[in-house]
Parts: sequence; structure tokens; C-alpha cells
Amino acid sequence: MKNQEHCKSLLSLLALTVGLGGCAGIDRGETMSDIRAAAREGLQGAEPKDREPPPDLSSALMPELQVDIPGASEKVLDQHFDVKVRRAPARDFFLGLVEDTPYNIVVHPEVSGQIDLDLKNVTVPQVMAIVKDAYGYDFERRGSVFQVYPNTVQSRIFYVNYPDLVRTGYSGMETTSTSVADINGRTDDTRNERQNSRSARQGSGSSVGSASDSNFWERIRADVESIVGREEGRRVSVNPIAGLILVRAKPDELRDVGRFLDASAVAVKRQVVLEARILEVTLSDGYRAGINWMDVANSDGELAVFGPGGNLTGSVNTQGDSSVSVTDDLTLGLFGNDFTALIDALKTQGDVQVLSNPRVSTVNNQKAIIKVGSDEFFVTDVESDTIAGTATTTNTSVELTPFFSGVSLDVTPQISAEGQVILHIHPTVSQVAEQTKQITTSAGSLTLPLAASTVRESDTMIRAENGQIVVIGGLMQNRLNTSENRIPLLGDIPLLGGLFRFASESREKTELVILLKPTVVEGPAEWSRQVNDSLNTWEGMEQSRKRDLEMSPGADHFR
Repeated sequence: MKNQEHCKSLLSLLALTVGLGGCAGIDRGETMSDIRAAAREGLQGAEPKDREPPPDLSSALMPELQVDIPGASEKVLDQHFDVKVRRAPARDFFLGLVEDTPYNIVVHPEVSGQIDLDLKNVTVPQVMAIVKDAYGYDFERRGSVFQVYPNTVQSRIFYVNYPDLVRTGYSGMETTSTSVADINGRTDDTRNERQNSRSARQGSGSSVGSASDSNFWERIRADVESIVGREEGRRVSVNPIAGLILVRAKPDELRDVGRFLDASAVAVKRQVVLEARILEVTLSDGYRAGINWMDVANSDGELAVFGPGGNLTGSVNTQGDSSVSVTDDLTLGLFGNDFTALIDALKTQGDVQVLSNPRVSTVNNQKAIIKVGSDEFFVTDVESDTIAGTATTTNTSVELTPFFSGVSLDVTPQISAEGQVILHIHPTVSQVAEQTKQITTSAGSLTLPLAASTVRESDTMIRAENGQIVVIGGLMQNRLNTSENRIPLLGDIPLLGGLFRFASESREKTELVILLKPTVVEGPAEWSRQVNDSLNTWEGMEQSRKRDLEMSPGADHFR
């Protein structure tokens, strides 16, 4: 119970530090001190402490002095014998089984049927277990007493701890080419109403999408009903609010339901912490073709190359003369768990800028979404209605649609019992700006302020080991930078100032790199490590902030 309380406390602290990590407006030293103090307090509370129990409790728990010969009672209870019966009535079989043994047995009045057995060198508990599995008779053992129940429909309550909610998600990526089919005018004879209508025709393109619908309780109900069936009074009743499942079925079916629910509980409770680094690398002149992952591997160990869909296509031997061809949307896996070493290796090939540093925790097969950016509204539809009459009236309606600019990442993990993680990853980096378009048609000229969106995204599935850093690269972009230079004073002279101003252009190539590390949580000790990592991250951010403030005179410093 205490471990669960420590785990919940550490989870809350981790969520606090991660959530505040995305806020750029926090600049108070007192807040930073409070965060560090809370994290250290949580770490101290999670450390196991050896406590001496009270003397009364120790004496009560001390076993009584035994004067029996060690192992004598076990030898009597576990005596072996042979069993051979043919069509023996079940009730007589159970009563005769414990004769001349230290065991006692109580048989339910409704126990019936016949039993055939031929066993050698077995004990009473072994025979009871075999009959239970072979004939379906259920029993309970309390010390040396067995209670036997008939192989009939019984009721049993199972406890399942899971939230009563339904989660749905969709992740998609598409490339389409559309064209305007027609722009025409229509006149209504009654009202002399003229409308502009447009229709679009979709051209060629490609798309990929992943949908998830997590209705845990409905699936559990369907699975349990498929195990027990519906005949002979079998019934399944589910209460998601209380976390209870009542099942009426035969004993062997109830055992199957119990094993199924135990395995399901273990699977859905697996949890993973997803730590990501979304980087933009402005490539140096020697790396215009893209990041040379061979150089990165030489500085950080072995490199595994994944093809489309996350299939392993080979590995690079960093000791030999091998080369890696980098293509668009190439997915890579780096063996290791050190973000800093990998980022330092990337800095040798260009200027590295961290666009986002998200960190989120999620359970097995549940989508986690991280979104950092802002929404801005743009005009997507304009309708103008002109009504001719005594007085001409024009009604114009504008439709605004939000467009997102920033970084978003959605990840869905599947965690195996061995700690391997299969990840569905969909990162997106988008930039939206307003662009004016002028379209000339037979009905006239239209000037439309439209949204121009620049998107870099990837949609892939990969497999990674616990704590292994996965790299997604190859998302490249060319950028044109324009700047104006002028001679002081002379460049500001009206008319003649243009002679003393000149514009310069520079081109740069950037590559988007996503680093993702899944860490499977295996108890309070792992949460303590995660909180400690968050604390170290905060302290590193504070030191970096102080250095930046020292280089910026007049700025407010941390106190």
C-alpha cells in the first residue's frame, strides 16, 4: 500500500514538472525552488526505509516452539499411493480417497457423475487437481480440509480496476492534388439573386491513417461472454463504475475467465514514459545532402537501419567502411540511451535547434498526444449574395477555419511482457502564413486571402527495446532568407536612398530530426528515477537560463 502511495505521489510530481516544462512564461526563482523542493521530497519519501516493528508486534508474530520431528507432518500429508478406478461414482470416489490419510473432505450433495482414473505414485492434492481439470469438479482447500462442489453453474465476482471511459483516436497523413472544376454564376429569377458556387475535383495522391477505439468494458464483456457462452443459465454482468464483473458459469469456465482477466490486467497496466526531442538541424556546407548517420554512429555506437513500416533491414558496422543512404522519411534506431551524446554528435554537422522537448506517460495501447504551438484563423470560404430590387442589397458571409502552427506528436505504444515496445509515431511540424491569391474567371476577378501551410510530417511504426533511442530523420526543407542592408543615413534619403540600399539572399537547408526514447515503468523505483531525471533537467534549464541572462544585460535574473 505504501509503495502505491509513493508511486502516485511521484506520478503527480512528474506530471507537475513536465507540465511546467512547457511553460515559457515562468521566470520566478521562488517557483523553481518550490519545484526542486517538491521533487526532492518525493524522492526521499520513495526511498525504502527499514523500520523496527514494535515489541508487542514482534512477539505476536514469533512462531510457537515446535517439538515435532522436522518434516514428519509433511511426509504424512504427502504420502504417495496408486489410484485405479473404473466408472466409480464421484461421491464415493472423493470419500474413499481420503481414507487412512490425515485429510478431511466435505462433498456437496449435488455432486454426481462417474470417474475413471489410473494414476501411480501420486498424493491426495495431486489427485484432486487432476480430477478438477479433467472432470470440472471444483474444490476449495483450507488446511487439510477439502470442500468439493458439483460441476454445475455457479456465480463468481471478479474485480477489475480500469476507468469507465471510451477513448477514440485517429491519426492520418495524406498527400493529395486537387483542382477547381468550375466556378459559375446562378441567377434566381424570382429574387434576382446571384451566387457564386464552386466545386472541387480531387486528383492523384496517397494517404495512410490509423484509427483506435478503446472501449475496454465492452470488449471485456464480449470476451467473457465468448468464454462462458449463453446456454444453461450462463450470464455475464458488468458494472464499470464499481469495477465488478459477475459471471455465472461452470467451474472450469470460471477458471478460464479468471486466467483471462488476470492476463488482461497485467497487459493493460503496463506503462511507458515517452521522452522526445524534436530537433531542427541547419546543415553545414559539407552536409547539404543530409545528415551523415555514419558519422553519428561512429560517435555513439552501433546503428540499426529500419525501412518502411519499421522492418529491420540491416545494421551498420561502425568499424568498417560502410555508408548509409539517407532518403526521405528514413527511420533509424540508435542503440543507446544518451540524448546528450547524440545531440552533440549532430552539432558537428550543423546548427542544432531544439523545437520541442516533450515528455509524457501513457499505458499500453493508449494514444498519447503532445501539441505545442498556436492556432490562427484564416479565411476558407466567402459567399456573396446580391439581391436586386428597389434597393440593391449585398450580403457577404465569411467562413474562418483555424490552422495550427507548431509541433505535434502522437504516439501509441504496445508493450510486450519482455519489455519490447512497438510504437506508432506521427510527428508533425507545421508553419502557416497568409498568402493572397487572385483568380480570374468568366464571372470576374476574385482576390482571396488564403492560408499557405508548410508541413513536415511522418507516419510510421517501429519496434524498440526498453530505453533505446529511436531516430526519425530525412525530413528536409530548403529555406530562402532575404535581408536588406543600407548605408546609415544615406539609405534613408527619399528617392535617392535606393542607391545606398541593397538586398542579399542566402539559402539554407534544414533537416527535421525526432529522437524518441520509450522507458517501461516497472514499479516505484522507476518512477523515482524519472522524477530524478526531471529534476536534473530543470536544474540544467536553470543553469542555461542564467548563462543566457548573463549575456543579455538588463534582463531579470533568477534569484
